[in-house]
Amino acid sequence: MKVWLELLKLRITVASTVTTLVGYVLARGQFDWNLAPVLLGILLQACGAAALNQVQDAKLDAKMKRTAGRPIPAGKVTRSTAAMVAIALLVIGSLILAAGSLTACLLGLSAAVVYNGIYTPLKRTTPFAALPGALIGALPPVVGWVAAGGYLNDPTIHLVAFFFFIWQIPHFWLLLLFYENDYLEGGLPSLFDRFDRRQVVKLTFLWIAAVCVAALLLPLFSLMQRPYFAYVIGAAGLLVVGRSIALLKIEVLDRDGDLAAELRQTFVRSCRIRFMEINTFALMVSALLVADALV
Repeated sequence: MKVWLELLKLRITVASTVTTLVGYVLARGQFDWNLAPVLLGILLQACGAAALNQVQDAKLDAKMKRTAGRPIPAGKVTRSTAAMVAIALLVIGSLILAAGSLTACLLGLSAAVVYNGIYTPLKRTTPFAALPGALIGALPPVVGWVAAGGYLNDPTIHLVAFFFFIWQIPHFWLLLLFYENDYLEGGLPSLFDRFDRRQVVKLTFLWIAAVCVAALLLPLFSLMQRPYFAYVIGAAGLLVVGRSIALLKIEVLDRDGDLAAELRQTFVRSCRIRFMEINTFALMVSALLVADALV
Protein backbone atom coordinates (compact mmCIF):
# COMPACT_ATOMS: atom_id res chain seq x y z
CA MET A 1 0.00 0.00 0.00
CA LYS A 2 2.89 2.33 0.82
CA VAL A 3 4.24 1.94 -2.71
CA TRP A 4 0.96 3.09 -4.26
CA LEU A 5 0.67 6.02 -1.86
CA GLU A 6 4.16 7.12 -2.93
CA LEU A 7 3.15 6.82 -6.57
CA LEU A 8 0.10 9.02 -5.99
CA LYS A 9 2.08 11.69 -4.05
CA LEU A 10 -0.72 11.76 -1.50
CA ARG A 11 0.60 14.72 0.51
CA ILE A 12 0.56 16.95 -2.57
CA THR A 13 -2.76 15.69 -3.90
CA VAL A 14 -4.46 16.18 -0.53
CA ALA A 15 -3.37 19.84 -0.67
CA SER A 16 -5.26 20.21 -3.96
CA THR A 17 -8.30 18.67 -2.31
CA VAL A 18 -8.12 21.12 0.61
CA THR A 19 -7.98 24.18 -1.66
CA THR A 20 -10.90 22.77 -3.66
CA LEU A 21 -12.86 22.64 -0.40
CA VAL A 22 -12.01 26.31 0.18
CA GLY A 23 -13.51 27.34 -3.16
CA TYR A 24 -16.62 25.21 -2.61
CA VAL A 25 -17.38 26.59 0.86
CA LEU A 26 -16.78 30.18 -0.27
CA ALA A 27 -19.41 29.76 -2.99
CA ARG A 28 -21.93 27.68 -1.03
CA GLY A 29 -21.39 29.07 2.48
CA GLN A 30 -21.77 25.64 4.04
CA PHE A 31 -20.72 22.01 4.01
CA ASP A 32 -23.20 19.67 2.33
CA TRP A 33 -23.32 16.20 0.83
CA ASN A 34 -22.61 17.51 -2.66
CA LEU A 35 -19.12 18.42 -1.46
CA ALA A 36 -18.09 14.75 -1.07
CA PRO A 37 -18.12 13.78 -4.79
CA VAL A 38 -16.38 17.06 -5.69
CA LEU A 39 -13.53 16.34 -3.29
CA LEU A 40 -13.34 12.71 -4.38
CA GLY A 41 -13.28 13.69 -8.04
CA ILE A 42 -10.51 16.28 -7.67
CA LEU A 43 -8.51 13.93 -5.43
CA LEU A 44 -8.63 11.15 -8.03
CA GLN A 45 -7.74 13.56 -10.82
CA ALA A 46 -4.80 14.91 -8.81
CA CYS A 47 -3.62 11.38 -7.94
CA GLY A 48 -3.83 10.41 -11.60
CA ALA A 49 -1.80 13.45 -12.65
CA ALA A 50 0.79 12.75 -9.93
CA ALA A 51 1.17 9.12 -11.02
CA LEU A 52 1.45 10.17 -14.66
CA ASN A 53 4.14 12.66 -13.66
CA GLN A 54 6.18 9.83 -12.15
CA VAL A 55 5.79 7.86 -15.38
CA GLN A 56 7.12 10.86 -17.30
CA ASP A 57 9.98 11.47 -14.85
CA ALA A 58 11.01 7.85 -14.22
CA LYS A 59 14.41 8.11 -15.95
CA LEU A 60 15.08 11.50 -14.44
CA ASP A 61 14.10 10.32 -10.95
CA ALA A 62 16.59 7.47 -11.19
CA LYS A 63 19.45 9.99 -11.46
CA MET A 64 18.65 11.84 -8.23
CA LYS A 65 19.14 10.53 -4.68
CA ARG A 66 15.97 12.20 -3.44
CA THR A 67 13.77 10.44 -6.01
CA ALA A 68 15.68 7.25 -6.83
CA GLY A 69 13.60 5.36 -4.25
CA ARG A 70 10.28 6.22 -5.90
CA PRO A 71 8.22 3.21 -7.03
CA ILE A 72 9.12 3.22 -10.75
CA PRO A 73 12.90 3.86 -10.64
CA ALA A 74 13.15 1.48 -7.65
CA GLY A 75 11.49 -1.26 -9.73
CA LYS A 76 8.49 -1.65 -7.40
CA VAL A 77 5.99 -0.71 -10.12
CA THR A 78 6.43 -0.87 -13.90
CA ARG A 79 5.93 2.25 -16.01
CA SER A 80 3.14 0.59 -17.99
CA THR A 81 1.25 -0.38 -14.83
CA ALA A 82 1.69 3.10 -13.36
CA ALA A 83 0.50 4.67 -16.63
CA MET A 84 -2.66 2.53 -16.66
CA VAL A 85 -3.40 3.40 -13.03
CA ALA A 86 -2.83 7.10 -13.75
CA ILE A 87 -5.18 7.13 -16.73
CA ALA A 88 -7.82 5.15 -14.84
CA LEU A 89 -7.73 7.62 -11.92
CA LEU A 90 -7.96 10.60 -14.27
CA VAL A 91 -10.94 9.09 -16.08
CA ILE A 92 -12.80 8.06 -12.91
CA GLY A 93 -12.16 11.40 -11.21
CA SER A 94 -13.30 13.27 -14.31
CA LEU A 95 -16.51 11.26 -14.57
CA ILE A 96 -17.33 11.94 -10.92
CA LEU A 97 -16.78 15.68 -11.36
CA ALA A 98 -18.62 15.79 -14.69
CA ALA A 99 -21.68 14.24 -13.06
CA GLY A 100 -22.05 17.40 -10.99
CA SER A 101 -20.46 20.06 -13.19
CA LEU A 102 -18.85 19.71 -16.59
CA THR A 103 -17.04 23.03 -16.11
CA ALA A 104 -15.52 21.80 -12.84
CA CYS A 105 -14.41 18.61 -14.60
CA LEU A 106 -12.74 20.55 -17.42
CA LEU A 107 -10.99 22.87 -14.97
CA GLY A 108 -9.67 19.86 -13.06
CA LEU A 109 -8.40 18.34 -16.28
CA SER A 110 -6.82 21.71 -17.14
CA ALA A 111 -4.73 21.44 -13.97
CA ALA A 112 -3.55 18.00 -15.12
CA VAL A 113 -2.72 19.40 -18.57
CA VAL A 114 -0.66 22.19 -16.99
CA TYR A 115 1.13 19.72 -14.69
CA ASN A 116 1.80 16.90 -17.14
CA GLY A 117 1.71 18.70 -20.47
CA ILE A 118 3.36 22.03 -19.68
CA TYR A 119 5.26 22.09 -16.37
CA THR A 120 6.79 18.59 -16.53
CA PRO A 121 8.39 18.94 -20.00
CA LEU A 122 9.17 22.63 -19.48
CA LYS A 123 11.24 22.05 -16.34
CA ARG A 124 13.75 20.17 -18.52
CA THR A 125 14.36 23.23 -20.68
CA THR A 126 13.97 26.35 -18.51
CA PRO A 127 14.56 27.28 -14.85
CA PHE A 128 11.36 29.38 -14.96
CA ALA A 129 8.97 26.44 -15.39
CA ALA A 130 7.59 27.21 -11.90
CA LEU A 131 5.82 30.31 -13.25
CA PRO A 132 3.36 28.53 -15.58
CA GLY A 133 3.48 25.55 -13.20
CA ALA A 134 1.99 27.73 -10.46
CA LEU A 135 -1.35 27.48 -12.25
CA ILE A 136 -1.53 23.95 -10.79
CA GLY A 137 -2.17 25.48 -7.37
CA ALA A 138 -4.52 28.18 -8.63
CA LEU A 139 -7.07 25.93 -10.37
CA PRO A 140 -8.36 23.60 -7.58
CA PRO A 141 -10.16 26.35 -5.61
CA VAL A 142 -11.80 27.44 -8.86
CA VAL A 143 -12.98 23.85 -9.38
CA GLY A 144 -14.63 23.88 -5.95
CA TRP A 145 -16.17 27.30 -6.58
CA VAL A 146 -17.73 26.31 -9.92
CA ALA A 147 -18.88 22.92 -8.58
CA ALA A 148 -20.77 24.77 -5.83
CA GLY A 149 -22.56 26.95 -8.36
CA GLY A 150 -20.27 29.98 -8.37
CA TYR A 151 -19.71 31.97 -11.53
CA LEU A 152 -16.35 31.57 -13.24
CA ASN A 153 -16.07 35.32 -13.90
CA ASP A 154 -16.60 36.30 -10.25
CA PRO A 155 -13.65 38.43 -8.97
CA THR A 156 -13.93 36.71 -5.58
CA ILE A 157 -12.55 33.42 -6.83
CA HIS A 158 -10.01 35.24 -9.01
CA LEU A 159 -8.43 36.73 -5.88
CA VAL A 160 -8.38 33.38 -4.12
CA ALA A 161 -6.80 31.72 -7.17
CA PHE A 162 -4.27 34.55 -7.38
CA PHE A 163 -3.21 33.97 -3.77
CA PHE A 164 -2.61 30.26 -4.38
CA PHE A 165 -0.82 31.04 -7.65
CA ILE A 166 1.62 33.39 -5.87
CA TRP A 167 2.14 30.88 -3.05
CA GLN A 168 3.36 28.21 -5.49
CA ILE A 169 6.42 30.25 -6.59
CA PRO A 170 8.36 30.38 -3.28
CA HIS A 171 7.09 26.84 -2.63
CA PHE A 172 8.95 25.68 -5.77
CA TRP A 173 12.04 27.85 -5.26
CA LEU A 174 12.58 26.90 -1.62
CA LEU A 175 12.59 23.29 -2.78
CA LEU A 176 15.28 24.26 -5.28
CA LEU A 177 17.39 25.87 -2.57
CA PHE A 178 17.57 22.81 -0.34
CA TYR A 179 17.60 20.24 -3.16
CA GLU A 180 20.16 22.07 -5.30
CA ASN A 181 22.44 19.03 -5.65
CA ASP A 182 19.56 16.87 -6.87
CA TYR A 183 18.87 19.32 -9.67
CA LEU A 184 22.52 19.17 -10.66
CA GLU A 185 22.56 15.36 -10.57
CA GLY A 186 19.45 15.21 -12.74
CA GLY A 187 20.81 17.73 -15.21
CA LEU A 188 17.80 19.99 -14.71
CA PRO A 189 18.12 23.71 -15.42
CA SER A 190 17.76 25.83 -12.30
CA LEU A 191 17.84 29.46 -11.26
CA PHE A 192 21.52 28.96 -10.38
CA ASP A 193 22.21 28.80 -14.11
CA ARG A 194 21.11 32.45 -14.42
CA PHE A 195 21.75 33.94 -10.97
CA ASP A 196 24.19 33.49 -8.12
CA ARG A 197 22.97 32.07 -4.84
CA ARG A 198 22.61 35.45 -3.17
CA GLN A 199 20.33 36.64 -5.98
CA VAL A 200 18.24 33.45 -5.85
CA VAL A 201 17.78 33.87 -2.10
CA LYS A 202 16.71 37.51 -2.55
CA LEU A 203 14.22 36.55 -5.27
CA THR A 204 12.78 33.83 -3.06
CA PHE A 205 12.47 36.24 -0.14
CA LEU A 206 10.61 38.75 -2.33
CA TRP A 207 8.15 36.06 -3.43
CA ILE A 208 7.58 35.02 0.19
CA ALA A 209 6.74 38.66 0.95
CA ALA A 210 4.47 38.74 -2.12
CA VAL A 211 2.51 35.76 -0.76
CA CYS A 212 1.84 37.63 2.48
CA VAL A 213 0.77 40.77 0.58
CA ALA A 214 -1.51 38.69 -1.68
CA ALA A 215 -3.15 37.24 1.45
CA LEU A 216 -3.96 40.75 2.66
CA LEU A 217 -5.85 41.43 -0.57
CA LEU A 218 -8.48 38.90 0.54
CA PRO A 219 -9.87 40.95 3.47
CA LEU A 220 -9.02 44.23 1.69
CA PHE A 221 -11.47 43.34 -1.10
CA SER A 222 -14.11 42.13 1.38
CA LEU A 223 -13.63 38.39 0.91
CA MET A 224 -13.68 38.22 4.71
CA GLN A 225 -16.41 39.83 6.75
CA ARG A 226 -14.72 39.42 10.15
CA PRO A 227 -12.04 42.11 10.64
CA TYR A 228 -10.23 40.10 13.31
CA PHE A 229 -9.40 37.48 10.66
CA ALA A 230 -7.67 40.23 8.67
CA TYR A 231 -5.61 41.12 11.74
CA VAL A 232 -4.61 37.48 12.15
CA ILE A 233 -3.51 37.28 8.50
CA GLY A 234 -1.59 40.55 8.80
CA ALA A 235 0.19 39.47 11.98
CA ALA A 236 0.99 36.01 10.60
CA GLY A 237 2.26 37.55 7.35
CA LEU A 238 4.57 39.91 9.22
CA LEU A 239 5.87 36.98 11.25
CA VAL A 240 6.56 34.91 8.12
CA VAL A 241 8.35 37.79 6.39
CA GLY A 242 10.30 38.67 9.53
CA ARG A 243 11.48 35.12 10.02
CA SER A 244 12.37 34.80 6.33
CA ILE A 245 14.93 37.58 6.73
CA ALA A 246 17.12 34.81 8.17
CA LEU A 247 17.62 33.63 4.58
CA LEU A 248 19.24 36.95 3.67
CA LYS A 249 21.74 36.64 6.51
CA ILE A 250 23.36 33.54 5.02
CA GLU A 251 26.69 34.66 3.65
CA VAL A 252 28.45 33.38 0.53
CA LEU A 253 32.01 32.69 1.55
CA ASP A 254 34.44 31.05 -0.86
CA ARG A 255 35.74 32.30 -4.18
CA ASP A 256 33.83 29.66 -6.16
CA GLY A 257 30.57 31.24 -5.09
CA ASP A 258 29.42 28.18 -3.11
CA LEU A 259 28.38 28.25 0.50
CA ALA A 260 31.18 27.25 2.83
CA ALA A 261 30.77 23.74 4.26
CA GLU A 262 30.22 25.01 7.80
CA LEU A 263 27.26 27.13 6.70
CA ARG A 264 25.73 24.69 4.24
CA GLN A 265 23.81 22.74 6.87
CA THR A 266 22.53 25.92 8.50
CA PHE A 267 21.39 27.27 5.14
CA VAL A 268 19.53 24.08 4.19
CA ARG A 269 17.84 23.96 7.60
CA SER A 270 16.74 27.58 7.24
CA CYS A 271 15.27 26.86 3.79
CA ARG A 272 13.35 23.87 5.12
CA ILE A 273 11.92 25.94 7.97
CA ARG A 274 10.85 28.70 5.56
CA PHE A 275 9.24 26.04 3.35
CA MET A 276 7.21 24.73 6.28
CA GLU A 277 6.25 28.24 7.37
CA ILE A 278 5.01 29.42 3.96
CA ASN A 279 2.94 26.24 3.58
CA THR A 280 1.54 26.61 7.09
CA PHE A 281 0.65 30.23 6.28
CA ALA A 282 -1.26 29.12 3.16
CA LEU A 283 -3.08 26.48 5.20
CA MET A 284 -3.97 29.07 7.85
CA VAL A 285 -5.37 31.45 5.21
CA SER A 286 -7.41 28.56 3.79
CA ALA A 287 -8.81 27.75 7.22
CA LEU A 288 -9.72 31.41 7.87
CA LEU A 289 -11.49 31.70 4.51
CA VAL A 290 -13.56 28.62 5.31
CA ALA A 291 -14.28 29.76 8.86
CA ASP A 292 -15.37 33.21 7.69
CA ALA A 293 -17.70 31.71 5.08
CA LEU A 294 -19.30 29.38 7.64
CA VAL A 295 -19.74 31.77 10.56
